Amino acid sequence: MKIKGVEVKSERTGAQARDEPNLGRNMTEDAGQSRSFSRTALMLLAFFVISCSGPSDNIGTVEDLERNRSISYRIWVPSSEGDFGKHPLVVISHGSGGEYSNHNWLIASLVANGFVVAGLNHPLNTTRDNSDEGVVSVWNRPRDITVLLYYLLADSRWAGVIDEARIGAAGFSSGGYTVIALAGAIYNSELMGAHCVSEKRTKDCELATDYSNVDFRDSSASYKDARIKSVFAMAPAVGSAITKESLLRIEIPVYITAARDDELVSSEHGAIRYAEFIPLADLALLPSGGHFIFLECNGITTVVDWLNSELDLCGTNFDVDRDKVRKAVSVEAINFFAKTLKAGAP
Repeated sequence: MKIKGVEVKSERTGAQARDEPNLGRNMTEDAGQSRSFSRTALMLLAFFVISCSGPSDNIGTVEDLERNRSISYRIWVPSSEGDFGKHPLVVISHGSGGEYSNHNWLIASLVANGFVVAGLNHPLNTTRDNSDEGVVSVWNRPRDITVLLYYLLADSRWAGVIDEARIGAAGFSSGGYTVIALAGAIYNSELMGAHCVSEKRTKDCELATDYSNVDFRDSSASYKDARIKSVFAMAPAVGSAITKESLLRIEIPVYITAARDDELVSSEHGAIRYAEFIPLADLALLPSGGHFIFLECNGITTVVDWLNSELDLCGTNFDVDRDKVRKAVSVEAINFFAKTLKAGAP
Protein backbone atom coordinates (compact mmCIF):
# COMPACT_ATOMS: atom_id res chain seq x y z
CA MET A 1 0.00 0.00 0.00
CA LYS A 2 1.09 3.57 -0.57
CA ILE A 3 -0.09 6.38 1.67
CA LYS A 4 0.16 9.55 -0.38
CA GLY A 5 3.73 8.95 -1.44
CA VAL A 6 4.87 7.49 1.88
CA GLU A 7 5.88 3.87 1.43
CA VAL A 8 4.30 1.52 3.93
CA LYS A 9 3.84 -2.20 4.16
CA SER A 10 0.24 -3.30 4.35
CA GLU A 11 -0.78 -6.72 5.54
CA ARG A 12 -4.28 -8.15 5.68
CA THR A 13 -4.12 -10.53 8.60
CA GLY A 14 -6.33 -13.51 9.20
CA ALA A 15 -9.38 -12.47 7.22
CA GLN A 16 -8.37 -12.01 3.60
CA ALA A 17 -11.05 -14.38 2.40
CA ARG A 18 -13.78 -13.03 4.66
CA ASP A 19 -16.52 -10.66 3.68
CA GLU A 20 -16.53 -7.19 5.22
CA PRO A 21 -17.92 -7.35 8.77
CA ASN A 22 -21.53 -6.58 9.55
CA LEU A 23 -20.75 -3.22 11.14
CA GLY A 24 -24.25 -2.48 12.30
CA ARG A 25 -24.99 -5.84 13.91
CA ASN A 26 -26.38 -5.98 17.42
CA MET A 27 -23.51 -7.23 19.59
CA THR A 28 -24.66 -9.60 22.31
CA GLU A 29 -22.16 -8.39 24.90
CA ASP A 30 -23.47 -5.39 26.80
CA ALA A 31 -20.93 -2.59 27.03
CA GLY A 32 -21.23 -2.49 30.80
CA GLN A 33 -21.40 -6.18 31.73
CA SER A 34 -17.65 -6.80 31.96
CA ARG A 35 -16.84 -3.67 33.96
CA SER A 36 -17.07 -3.12 37.69
CA PHE A 37 -19.25 -0.02 37.44
CA SER A 38 -22.97 -0.07 36.69
CA ARG A 39 -24.99 1.80 34.11
CA THR A 40 -26.95 3.36 36.98
CA ALA A 41 -23.77 4.70 38.55
CA LEU A 42 -22.71 6.19 35.25
CA MET A 43 -25.96 8.09 34.97
CA LEU A 44 -25.12 9.79 38.27
CA LEU A 45 -22.00 11.38 36.83
CA ALA A 46 -21.64 15.09 37.49
CA PHE A 47 -21.02 17.27 34.45
CA PHE A 48 -19.77 20.84 34.22
CA VAL A 49 -19.67 22.87 31.01
CA ILE A 50 -16.55 25.01 31.19
CA SER A 51 -17.16 26.91 27.98
CA CYS A 52 -19.44 26.66 25.02
CA SER A 53 -18.92 28.66 21.85
CA GLY A 54 -21.56 27.14 19.63
CA PRO A 55 -22.29 23.72 18.18
CA SER A 56 -18.80 23.33 16.70
CA ASP A 57 -16.88 23.68 19.96
CA ASN A 58 -17.64 22.26 23.42
CA ILE A 59 -15.34 21.76 26.37
CA GLY A 60 -16.35 20.00 29.55
CA THR A 61 -15.56 17.58 32.35
CA VAL A 62 -17.25 14.35 33.34
CA GLU A 63 -16.81 13.17 36.92
CA ASP A 64 -16.60 9.41 37.32
CA LEU A 65 -17.63 9.20 40.97
CA GLU A 66 -17.01 5.49 41.32
CA ARG A 67 -13.34 5.71 40.30
CA ASN A 68 -12.84 9.30 41.49
CA ARG A 69 -11.67 10.45 38.07
CA SER A 70 -12.30 13.81 36.40
CA ILE A 71 -12.29 13.29 32.63
CA SER A 72 -11.88 16.50 30.67
CA TYR A 73 -12.89 16.53 27.03
CA ARG A 74 -13.52 18.66 24.00
CA ILE A 75 -15.92 18.06 21.11
CA TRP A 76 -15.67 19.34 17.56
CA VAL A 77 -18.65 19.31 15.22
CA PRO A 78 -18.42 19.87 11.45
CA SER A 79 -19.77 23.18 10.17
CA SER A 80 -22.87 22.64 8.07
CA GLU A 81 -24.72 25.81 7.08
CA GLY A 82 -27.02 25.61 10.10
CA ASP A 83 -28.15 22.04 9.37
CA PHE A 84 -25.98 19.85 11.53
CA GLY A 85 -27.70 16.50 11.17
CA LYS A 86 -26.28 13.31 12.61
CA HIS A 87 -22.62 12.50 12.08
CA PRO A 88 -20.36 9.56 12.90
CA LEU A 89 -18.31 10.10 16.06
CA VAL A 90 -14.59 9.36 16.49
CA VAL A 91 -13.10 9.44 20.01
CA ILE A 92 -9.39 10.32 20.31
CA SER A 93 -7.17 8.74 22.99
CA HIS A 94 -3.75 10.34 23.55
CA GLY A 95 -0.51 8.62 24.50
CA SER A 96 0.96 8.24 27.98
CA GLY A 97 1.91 11.64 29.37
CA GLY A 98 0.21 13.43 26.49
CA GLU A 99 -3.10 15.16 25.79
CA TYR A 100 -5.66 15.23 23.01
CA SER A 101 -4.16 18.43 21.54
CA ASN A 102 -1.12 16.38 20.46
CA HIS A 103 -3.37 15.09 17.67
CA ASN A 104 -4.92 18.32 16.44
CA TRP A 105 -3.67 17.40 12.97
CA LEU A 106 -5.90 14.31 12.92
CA ILE A 107 -8.83 16.00 14.66
CA ALA A 108 -8.89 18.84 12.11
CA SER A 109 -8.85 16.41 9.18
CA LEU A 110 -11.64 14.27 10.59
CA VAL A 111 -13.89 17.24 11.36
CA ALA A 112 -13.27 18.72 7.92
CA ASN A 113 -14.51 15.45 6.45
CA GLY A 114 -17.78 15.28 8.34
CA PHE A 115 -16.92 13.50 11.59
CA VAL A 116 -17.78 14.65 15.08
CA VAL A 117 -14.63 14.25 17.19
CA ALA A 118 -14.34 13.90 20.97
CA GLY A 119 -10.87 14.25 22.47
CA LEU A 120 -10.38 13.40 26.13
CA ASN A 121 -7.54 13.66 28.64
CA HIS A 122 -6.94 10.52 30.69
CA PRO A 123 -6.55 11.43 34.40
CA LEU A 124 -3.14 10.83 36.04
CA ASN A 125 -1.58 10.28 32.62
CA THR A 126 -1.43 13.66 30.91
CA THR A 127 1.29 16.21 30.24
CA ARG A 128 0.24 18.31 33.23
CA ASP A 129 -0.92 15.48 35.49
CA ASN A 130 1.22 12.37 35.18
CA SER A 131 2.15 9.65 37.64
CA ASP A 132 3.57 6.15 37.70
CA GLU A 133 0.11 4.93 38.68
CA GLY A 134 -1.37 6.56 35.58
CA VAL A 135 1.37 5.23 33.30
CA VAL A 136 0.95 1.63 34.49
CA SER A 137 -2.84 1.49 34.92
CA VAL A 138 -3.61 1.51 31.21
CA TRP A 139 -6.80 -0.50 31.80
CA ASN A 140 -8.42 2.64 33.27
CA ARG A 141 -8.21 4.34 29.89
CA PRO A 142 -10.88 2.37 27.96
CA ARG A 143 -13.17 2.85 30.97
CA ASP A 144 -12.69 6.62 30.62
CA ILE A 145 -14.00 6.45 27.05
CA THR A 146 -16.94 4.25 28.03
CA VAL A 147 -17.90 6.74 30.76
CA LEU A 148 -17.64 9.65 28.32
CA LEU A 149 -19.78 7.86 25.74
CA TYR A 150 -22.50 7.12 28.27
CA TYR A 151 -22.63 10.81 29.13
CA LEU A 152 -22.54 12.16 25.58
CA LEU A 153 -25.19 9.79 24.27
CA ALA A 154 -27.51 10.64 27.18
CA ASP A 155 -27.08 14.40 26.66
CA SER A 156 -30.00 15.88 24.69
CA ARG A 157 -27.68 18.51 23.18
CA TRP A 158 -25.98 15.81 21.15
CA ALA A 159 -29.03 13.71 20.28
CA GLY A 160 -29.36 15.32 16.87
CA VAL A 161 -25.62 15.52 16.21
CA ILE A 162 -24.04 12.16 17.06
CA ASP A 163 -25.14 9.00 15.28
CA GLU A 164 -24.77 6.45 18.07
CA ALA A 165 -24.77 3.60 15.55
CA ARG A 166 -21.58 4.98 13.96
CA ILE A 167 -18.87 5.38 16.61
CA GLY A 168 -15.16 4.74 16.13
CA ALA A 169 -12.03 5.39 18.16
CA ALA A 170 -8.47 6.41 17.31
CA GLY A 171 -5.48 6.40 19.63
CA PHE A 172 -1.71 6.75 19.85
CA SER A 173 0.74 4.62 21.89
CA SER A 174 -1.09 3.86 25.18
CA GLY A 175 -4.07 5.37 23.37
CA GLY A 176 -3.54 2.78 20.65
CA TYR A 177 -3.86 0.06 23.27
CA THR A 178 -6.90 1.90 24.67
CA VAL A 179 -8.91 1.77 21.47
CA ILE A 180 -7.99 -1.86 20.80
CA ALA A 181 -9.10 -2.67 24.36
CA LEU A 182 -12.46 -1.15 23.48
CA ALA A 183 -12.56 -3.68 20.65
CA GLY A 184 -11.92 -6.52 23.09
CA ALA A 185 -8.17 -6.76 23.80
CA ILE A 186 -7.44 -7.90 27.38
CA TYR A 187 -4.35 -6.80 29.33
CA ASN A 188 -2.44 -9.28 31.50
CA SER A 189 0.00 -7.84 34.04
CA GLU A 190 1.91 -11.12 34.31
CA LEU A 191 2.62 -11.06 30.57
CA MET A 192 3.82 -7.46 30.87
CA GLY A 193 6.05 -8.36 33.80
CA ALA A 194 7.58 -11.28 31.92
CA HIS A 195 8.25 -9.06 28.90
CA CYS A 196 9.94 -6.38 31.00
CA VAL A 197 12.43 -8.82 32.54
CA SER A 198 13.21 -10.59 29.28
CA GLU A 199 16.10 -9.95 26.92
CA LYS A 200 13.63 -8.37 24.49
CA ARG A 201 12.31 -5.80 26.99
CA THR A 202 11.42 -2.50 25.35
CA LYS A 203 12.11 1.03 26.50
CA ASP A 204 8.52 1.61 27.59
CA CYS A 205 9.25 -0.77 30.49
CA GLU A 206 11.29 2.09 31.99
CA LEU A 207 8.48 4.66 32.01
CA ALA A 208 7.36 3.79 35.54
CA THR A 209 9.27 2.59 38.61
CA ASP A 210 6.84 2.99 41.54
CA TYR A 211 4.01 0.46 41.54
CA SER A 212 2.92 1.02 45.14
CA ASN A 213 -0.29 2.87 44.23
CA VAL A 214 -1.30 0.61 41.35
CA ASP A 215 -4.42 -1.48 41.90
CA PHE A 216 -4.13 -4.50 39.61
CA ARG A 217 -7.45 -6.09 40.60
CA ASP A 218 -9.28 -4.88 37.48
CA SER A 219 -6.30 -5.07 35.13
CA SER A 220 -7.32 -8.30 33.38
CA ALA A 221 -11.01 -7.54 32.91
CA SER A 222 -12.58 -7.04 29.51
CA TYR A 223 -13.34 -3.42 28.64
CA LYS A 224 -14.93 -4.13 25.32
CA ASP A 225 -17.55 -1.55 24.36
CA ALA A 226 -19.96 -2.81 21.70
CA ARG A 227 -20.80 0.74 20.64
CA ILE A 228 -17.34 1.03 19.07
CA LYS A 229 -17.58 -0.20 15.48
CA SER A 230 -13.98 0.30 14.29
CA VAL A 231 -10.63 1.50 15.66
CA PHE A 232 -7.53 3.18 14.26
CA ALA A 233 -4.39 2.56 16.33
CA MET A 234 -1.11 4.46 15.90
CA ALA A 235 2.02 2.85 17.40
CA PRO A 236 -0.06 0.86 19.92
CA ALA A 237 1.74 0.09 23.18
CA VAL A 238 1.82 -2.89 25.61
CA GLY A 239 1.27 -5.43 22.84
CA SER A 240 3.26 -8.05 24.74
CA ALA A 241 0.83 -7.77 27.66
CA ILE A 242 -2.28 -8.57 25.62
CA THR A 243 -3.64 -12.09 25.60
CA LYS A 244 -3.60 -13.82 22.23
CA GLU A 245 -7.04 -15.29 22.87
CA SER A 246 -8.64 -11.86 23.34
CA LEU A 247 -7.11 -10.54 20.11
CA LEU A 248 -8.42 -13.54 18.17
CA ARG A 249 -11.95 -12.75 19.40
CA ILE A 250 -12.00 -9.16 18.10
CA GLU A 251 -14.76 -8.86 15.50
CA ILE A 252 -14.54 -5.26 14.28
CA PRO A 253 -12.17 -3.66 11.72
CA VAL A 254 -8.88 -2.49 13.21
CA TYR A 255 -6.34 -0.36 11.32
CA ILE A 256 -2.84 -0.35 12.83
CA THR A 257 0.02 1.87 11.76
CA ALA A 258 3.47 2.39 13.25
CA ALA A 259 7.03 3.25 12.34
CA ARG A 260 9.07 0.19 11.54
CA ASP A 261 11.91 1.69 13.62
CA ASP A 262 9.78 2.46 16.70
CA GLU A 263 12.39 3.13 19.40
CA LEU A 264 10.00 3.05 22.38
CA VAL A 265 7.60 0.11 22.11
CA SER A 266 9.12 -1.71 19.10
CA SER A 267 6.84 -2.52 16.20
CA GLU A 268 7.60 -6.23 16.73
CA HIS A 269 6.07 -6.18 20.22
CA GLY A 270 3.44 -3.57 19.42
CA ALA A 271 1.85 -3.05 16.01
CA ILE A 272 2.97 -6.33 14.44
CA ARG A 273 1.87 -8.48 17.38
CA TYR A 274 -1.55 -6.88 17.52
CA ALA A 275 -2.04 -7.27 13.77
CA GLU A 276 -0.84 -10.87 13.78
CA PHE A 277 -3.78 -12.09 15.85
CA ILE A 278 -6.66 -9.65 15.20
CA PRO A 279 -8.77 -11.24 12.44
CA LEU A 280 -9.87 -8.01 10.72
CA ALA A 281 -6.62 -6.07 11.09
CA ASP A 282 -4.85 -3.97 8.48
CA LEU A 283 -1.20 -3.22 9.24
CA ALA A 284 0.70 -0.30 7.70
CA LEU A 285 4.36 0.10 8.68
CA LEU A 286 6.03 3.43 7.98
CA PRO A 287 9.65 3.01 6.82
CA SER A 288 10.99 5.66 9.21
CA GLY A 289 10.06 8.31 11.74
CA GLY A 290 10.15 6.62 15.13
CA HIS A 291 7.47 6.28 17.78
CA PHE A 292 6.66 9.98 18.05
CA ILE A 293 6.08 10.64 14.34
CA PHE A 294 2.37 10.86 15.21
CA LEU A 295 2.81 13.88 17.51
CA GLU A 296 2.72 17.55 16.56
CA CYS A 297 6.08 18.79 17.78
CA ASN A 298 4.88 22.37 18.19
CA GLY A 299 2.04 21.09 20.36
CA ILE A 300 4.41 19.69 22.99
CA THR A 301 4.82 22.39 25.62
CA THR A 302 6.10 20.31 28.53
CA VAL A 303 8.22 17.19 28.70
CA VAL A 304 7.31 15.26 31.83
CA ASP A 305 10.12 13.75 33.89
CA TRP A 306 9.84 10.19 32.64
CA LEU A 307 9.79 11.29 29.00
CA ASN A 308 13.46 12.21 29.09
CA SER A 309 15.62 13.83 26.45
CA GLU A 310 16.77 10.44 25.15
CA LEU A 311 13.37 10.01 23.51
CA ASP A 312 13.21 11.84 20.20
CA LEU A 313 9.88 13.63 20.55
CA CYS A 314 10.39 15.95 17.62
CA GLY A 315 11.96 13.42 15.28
CA THR A 316 15.28 15.20 14.88
CA ASN A 317 17.04 11.86 14.51
CA PHE A 318 14.94 10.89 11.50
CA ASP A 319 15.24 12.24 7.98
CA VAL A 320 11.50 12.36 7.34
CA ASP A 321 8.92 15.04 6.62
CA ARG A 322 6.71 14.72 9.70
CA ASP A 323 3.95 16.94 8.32
CA LYS A 324 3.81 14.91 5.11
CA VAL A 325 3.60 11.63 7.02
CA ARG A 326 0.85 12.90 9.34
CA LYS A 327 -1.13 14.22 6.38
CA ALA A 328 -0.86 10.82 4.72
CA VAL A 329 -1.90 9.02 7.89
CA SER A 330 -4.88 11.35 8.30
CA VAL A 331 -6.02 10.44 4.78
CA GLU A 332 -5.83 6.76 5.72
CA ALA A 333 -7.82 7.42 8.89
CA ILE A 334 -10.50 9.34 6.98
CA ASN A 335 -10.81 6.61 4.37
CA PHE A 336 -10.90 3.89 7.02
CA PHE A 337 -13.62 5.52 9.10
CA ALA A 338 -15.59 6.60 6.02
CA LYS A 339 -15.74 2.92 5.02
CA THR A 340 -16.32 1.33 8.42
CA LEU A 341 -18.71 3.99 9.80
CA LYS A 342 -20.61 4.67 6.61
CA ALA A 343 -24.27 5.62 6.85
CA GLY A 344 -26.69 2.78 6.25
CA ALA A 345 -24.22 0.03 7.10
CA PRO A 346 -26.11 -3.13 8.04
